Amino acid sequence: MEPKRLVIIGAVASGTKAAAKARREDPDAKITLVTDEAEISYASCGTPYFISDIIKDSNSLIIREPDYFRKMLNVDVLTEHRAESIDPETKSVKITNLKTNQSLALGYDRLVLAVGSTPNIPGFEGVEHGNILTLHNIPSASQIKSLIQQKKVNNALIVGGGFIALEMAESLIAHGINTRLIIRRNQILSNFDKDIALLVQNYIKAKGVQILEEDEVREFKADADGNVTNVITKKQTVPAEFVLLATSIRPNVQLAKKAGIEIGQTGAIHVNEKLETNISDVYAVGDCVESTHILTGKPVWIPLATTSNKHGRVAGINITGGNDTFPGILGTFVVKVFDWTVAKTGLSENEANKNGFVTETIIVPANDKTHYYPGSKRTIIKLIAEKESGLLLGAEIVGDGVVDKRIDVVASALTGRATIEQLSKYDLSYAPPYSTPMDPVITAANVLRNKLEGETNSISPIETKEKLDRKDDFILLDVRTKPEYDSGHIEGCLHIPLNELRSKLDQLDKSKEIVTYCGVGLRASHAHRILKNAGFDDTKFMEGSMAAWVYKIIKQS
Repeated sequence: MEPKRLVIIGAVASGTKAAAKARREDPDAKITLVTDEAEISYASCGTPYFISDIIKDSNSLIIREPDYFRKMLNVDVLTEHRAESIDPETKSVKITNLKTNQSLALGYDRLVLAVGSTPNIPGFEGVEHGNILTLHNIPSASQIKSLIQQKKVNNALIVGGGFIALEMAESLIAHGINTRLIIRRNQILSNFDKDIALLVQNYIKAKGVQILEEDEVREFKADADGNVTNVITKKQTVPAEFVLLATSIRPNVQLAKKAGIEIGQTGAIHVNEKLETNISDVYAVGDCVESTHILTGKPVWIPLATTSNKHGRVAGINITGGNDTFPGILGTFVVKVFDWTVAKTGLSENEANKNGFVTETIIVPANDKTHYYPGSKRTIIKLIAEKESGLLLGAEIVGDGVVDKRIDVVASALTGRATIEQLSKYDLSYAPPYSTPMDPVITAANVLRNKLEGETNSISPIETKEKLDRKDDFILLDVRTKPEYDSGHIEGCLHIPLNELRSKLDQLDKSKEIVTYCGVGLRASHAHRILKNAGFDDTKFMEGSMAAWVYKIIKQS
């Protein structure tokens, strides 16, 4: 029997993973990797850290050289070769050598498309000027770093407010560059709920990043050499010797479209659970492919390195005759933003509501380890659940404490379709250097469980701010100590310390809604229960309290 001819187009994460797994599954297969890039198997997620000098050498980002695949895995690697077209009838791929411009045809028995994604370049006037760049691979990272090293960049503008934008803001600030983000909305991280996104937004502002909110680029101006100098926006003109376009990316589907491969409703390639396309013996993996969301069952396009690597493994098994499946994704991710960690899994509150869920949520600040242990830091957790069933739907976690462990716990719970009650009973580890006796995730789950069961009632900081802006007739009650109150409080509040509340109930109007708040929400919850037990029917506590309050505060002189 002739060995199987396996051709894989694309050689970053999913493509190289598919090739390596296929070789382990089939020692005799003829495997060919094709890429239009000079490098293969590199960590594009590490490029911001190369730019910031955390990683000194770009070669550190290369996981495997082409010769590793050639010599160790017996895989043919064609770098700087572009796949022009696929002929499903003859089972062949037309390839162009980008160095010689010569064409060749590669026959295949099984074909894998691992062609990734590409930055969207907005059609701004003057976008072709020099030093207006994107970040998507090692050459683009090297170009940005070289520009910074020339010491000619005093001002930088980042267009966009997603993960790359935040990572690059940190990198540029580290180089002493005056850095601005411009966003069309009034919040960064559009896939997060506003209450959590604003916490991150306030934090990066404190780190020196200027944010041009509800603004848009209109035009780029350049000097005599054709390099950008100023950016004309809807509201103003800002100086910029470097502009990073970090607006969005799109899946590379042109090759698939020409071959008659089905494109899904997300704009990415549609595949089944075996990662097969609608064309026989053609598979697709990685950032060019849409996935099924585990919670909604709907197609989504959430390009992540974790998904790409899992795709590659599944495809490597299946193209060699195996039978593996990819069940779908939650979209779990984590990103470093200065000294904070920002993470999300599952559905945000907004996403859940759009998908027809009736939700209940909670925001809970908590220390990542026991308060007495050195280095204890804060996390802020938002949990989202279905109101009637208590089914866990998602989480957003931020802070300078340990976040990655917590988001992975929630991701595991989501995969197992756990309820909030079940999550609250998880047997998680504890020792003072690592956690609190009741892990922050479990604490948050218990608070939400109380809310779902009707034992408590709460309101978010955003909802509280809206009530204040509308000038609703309610009492905002600060139950912290006098020194805490003096250090900063919300304008218009009434101050009664928690230890004095029972003796001063007669100072409160039972006919009015009362919202209690404190430092992190614990005392506010206690105050809410005291009021409720005393016959105050319309009372709530503010979730997260001052730890989650991103608006103006008044300091007592």
